[in-house]
Amino acid sequence: MLTVMTRSTAPANSATREFLVRNGVAHRWLDIDVDVLGQFCDLRSRLEAFRLPLVLFDDGSQLQAPASFQNPISGAFDEAYELAAMATMQWRTELASRAGLPTRPSRDAYDLMVIGGGPAGLTAAVYGASEGLRTLLIERDSPGGQAGTSALIENYLGFPDGLSGAELADRAHAQAQRFGVEILRGVAAIGRPGPKGGKPQITLSSGVDVQSTAAILAMGIVWRRLEGPGLDTFVGRGITYGSSPGEAAALVGKSVIVVGAGNSAGQAALHLAKVAKRVTMIVRADNLAKSMSHYLVERIRVTGNIDVLLETNVLSADGDDRLASVMLSVRDDECKMPIDAMFVLIGGEPLTRSVEGWLRRDERGYLMTGVDLVNRADRRRWWPLERDPMPLESSEPGAFVAGDLRHGSVKRVASAVGEGAMAIQLVHHYLASLDVSAKDG
Repeated sequence: MLTVMTRSTAPANSATREFLVRNGVAHRWLDIDVDVLGQFCDLRSRLEAFRLPLVLFDDGSQLQAPASFQNPISGAFDEAYELAAMATMQWRTELASRAGLPTRPSRDAYDLMVIGGGPAGLTAAVYGASEGLRTLLIERDSPGGQAGTSALIENYLGFPDGLSGAELADRAHAQAQRFGVEILRGVAAIGRPGPKGGKPQITLSSGVDVQSTAAILAMGIVWRRLEGPGLDTFVGRGITYGSSPGEAAALVGKSVIVVGAGNSAGQAALHLAKVAKRVTMIVRADNLAKSMSHYLVERIRVTGNIDVLLETNVLSADGDDRLASVMLSVRDDECKMPIDAMFVLIGGEPLTRSVEGWLRRDERGYLMTGVDLVNRADRRRWWPLERDPMPLESSEPGAFVAGDLRHGSVKRVASAVGEGAMAIQLVHHYLASLDVSAKDG
């Protein structure tokens, strides 16, 4: 069992804990600011030379946090961001490998490679492997994607009492393994070596190249970033993008803000309201019903310790070592609100930076597929074949797109599952066309 030693103000705490928990890695978590043992042994002074959290492994080795921790974010990117994001990804891959998780494929080539382990990717992997395709699933964090962090999904067909995102992810992961899917965790696609054309091939953050006859891209989205003074400073120190159910335990009797008006924000608010003293939802629109399912709107309305502030924006954040307050604009007024934590779930932007210049994206970064490719004036630039692209097929023949990162997709779990299943049928059509071409040749 590995041990994690840290202080409560370390920016990488939340991501580290969530990664270990969601991947089922047994560990001890020692916060030296609150743990009696840490204070008794004077661990604070001993750890001053390390970047926290510090992970201690059973073999006596250790792993420090990256010098500049940076999870994938939306918005403008510069060289500093790129370097920090790459270092963080390589750190996550090393953590996964040393914790015993699979990070390197067992072979050089597969029939099908699925990039992204959310609902769309897991569905595609299950259907592909169950139909005889040698399938590799690559997930940069943990199986389940954003859906895996949902406290309760109540409108998923076949589960009248609802189920948590973690339960859905665990069931899908077990099903994928039963059908023989090879799953890599804590691994990202970071490049595409070789000339364009032929079989899809990518470079992994674990340092190897892997190739497949067909590919399904299902990397999903990241939460859109808030902008304003202090809002970046307190990420990981009171401000969290997304909402992991495991974080609620530390918020008993606290005051919490949830920023967002979609189903994910509504589910997070209801879950946090079970333990927090007060949950305040910050909503830019003038009505929750514009973007949230009716059943969630009604649950929030009758929950006594949830307040909803409409036509409101977060302007800035303040505090010392941790978040202590935020400045809000409420219609024409501004006010300062003391809070203990803030969760931001304000929609997302696609994780498609790694395919820029290779696959066609729209102006927001979502991947173009099917008829959206051929309806453009410069068809020949982005589509090399005489035939039209199939539905869900990207500008690279044989590389399909499923789930939230596809242009025009519906951002719901059930829709992602449907696209993952549909993508496999299209993969079979594509593979059959290759067989026909080979015979004709």
